[in-house]
Amino acid sequence: MKAHTFTLETISPCFCGGAEPKELAEIRAPSIRGQLRWWFRTLGGFKNLDGQTIREQEQQIFGSIAGTTGLAGKLAVRILPRASRPAVVDCQGLGYRQFSDESYLTFPIQSRQEFNGRGVLLTGSSFELTAIWRGDRRLDESINALISVFAHIGSLGFRGRRAMGALGFCNSGNPNALSLQDALAHFGRPQDLQIRCLRATTADGVISSLGAWLRQWRAHGRTQDHRLNRGDHTKPPLNKGFGYAKRNHDLGYGLQDSRNLPAYRPPLGLPIIQRTGRGTNTWNWGPGRNQGRFASPVLLRPYRTLTGQWLPLVIFANAHRWPAGHGVHQRMAAGGRGQAQEVEHAVSLDLYDAMRNDPDLRPLAAEILRAKPVA
Repeated sequence: MKAHTFTLETISPCFCGGAEPKELAEIRAPSIRGQLRWWFRTLGGFKNLDGQTIREQEQQIFGSIAGTTGLAGKLAVRILPRASRPAVVDCQGLGYRQFSDESYLTFPIQSRQEFNGRGVLLTGSSFELTAIWRGDRRLDESINALISVFAHIGSLGFRGRRAMGALGFCNSGNPNALSLQDALAHFGRPQDLQIRCLRATTADGVISSLGAWLRQWRAHGRTQDHRLNRGDHTKPPLNKGFGYAKRNHDLGYGLQDSRNLPAYRPPLGLPIIQRTGRGTNTWNWGPGRNQGRFASPVLLRPYRTLTGQWLPLVIFANAHRWPAGHGVHQRMAAGGRGQAQEVEHAVSLDLYDAMRNDPDLRPLAAEILRAKPVA
């Protein structure tokens, strides 16, 4: 048996609810196990188990309930809270004013009458994470690499893909931690993870930077988005993704000129809800009741380097991108006494690829990738 212990803290607000998420936020071992499993799949399993399929590796490490008999996992997780800072807030309670770049990332928890906030662990809440490996000792270093990747660029909780719940190393208590570069080298497909960053900023500005970047790609160009043209409403918005967003807007409203064209927005996450004068249109993964979520492969992460520099990371998990040939199903409200209609659209990865190739994004510097946390 080998125990790997890390001391971590939240570096952005963490909405990691348990049994009562609206009242109490808490870091739970099952949530971390789920995240470790996701990173394991995303990176293609362990390199030193390359003779086995990802599924076989996963069963060996995390266990399985498939078939008539279960298989117990050999990786256990233990959590010891250290300095917890719980609260119950909405996004304005975090200081994110309505229609700001930060609130663009946290729009489901914007202030409104029927919403009274959600349990959150505020920035600076710390905990001790111990991963206990009871399997093959030859995998000790690979297990340590998995925990290290999660500690470097992982997150927990609601809106975890949208800059909330980001984690960072505490200043001490991490003798087992690997550098991000060394940790990624233990996996079969580290190239499936494309890590890019925007310009360095401050602790207060990192979430705003990420919100502004995503907004430029996704916003259709409402009045407040014309600020890029200094309030000149005679000019079109300068948002990078305006053309893509306009196509999705027009498809959502059933405009004639766009009906037979592919949609760009679904690869960034489903379901999509559009409210129109006729009612609510919903875009889903499958037809009728065969719906389901599609989680965005674009991860926004505040990142604090080991020298205290703040970077807004944009991570593309290419292993989870939209599958080729799969369409999206749009249920269109008819309004009045008409019947709702369901329309299937083809999906294009052009928007996703344009975001990946944004010239404002650059690779992480080699010295950051090679840096090891303080023991």
